[in-house]
Amino acid sequence: MKSNLFLIWLLFFTAQAYAQSSGPTQKDDARSSAQSAKDLVPLPSVKSLTPSQVSGKKLFVQRCSVCHLPALPSYSTYGPVLSGDFIISLGDTFVYEQIMRGSSRMPGYQYTLTSTEIDQIIGYLKTLQLTKKD
Repeated sequence: MKSNLFLIWLLFFTAQAYAQSSGPTQKDDARSSAQSAKDLVPLPSVKSLTPSQVSGKKLFVQRCSVCHLPALPSYSTYGPVLSGDFIISLGDTFVYEQIMRGSSRMPGYQYTLTSTEIDQIIGYLKTLQLTKKD
């Protein structure tokens, strides 16, 4: 029984150490270094959005926010922190293709999202305003 507990503890400790030492960095992708997790992107109220942007917000929160928004201000994100200015600088075509095809770090959604849904996400992302954390 003691050896089983030791093995469980050892596996847990090893997994924790591995997760801390081998996590992705923002330097892995040149475009992902545009903003850091110290930047905050408050989500706009549904009241200030068009119906299309509301649909985009719902899709973004369901499928994208886990990688593109920090859970807490002190956390880092797996993908770049997204804001309207960042999306505009990349251009709609690039963002559309990135969502469709994905990359080595991001899944493609060509089989699960329609063109309209991707356009709704892009429209919503343009409403996000970046604020700096003190």
